[in-house]
Amino acid sequence: MRKNRRGRDAGEESPKPRTGISELFDIPGAVITQEMQIELAGNTEAVITGCTGVLEYNPDAIRLAGKKLSAKFTGRGLQLRALTQNSAVVQGYILNVEFIER
Repeated sequence: MRKNRRGRDAGEESPKPRTGISELFDIPGAVITQEMQIELAGNTEAVITGCTGVLEYNPDAIRLAGKKLSAKFTGRGLQLRALTQNSAVVQGYILNVEFIER
């Protein structure tokens, strides 16, 4: 096979250049942009980082504000088990997670 100037075989594609910080360090883009991230542990716990406040709170629905979106958790026996300036933990029987543009 004939090689090109860079030493790769003629049929090989060149790798995509990495341009963003998140790609350079192989971290999720939401961490850089400070968007909301949600990690679910089954349907009984959600750990949310990047939330900016509580918009709704009752045993059937909890809605948390983010920078551009809000996330609404619906279910039964929902409660905030932890709340800090930019994170929260929702526990209970989670039936649905809905994202709403603010």
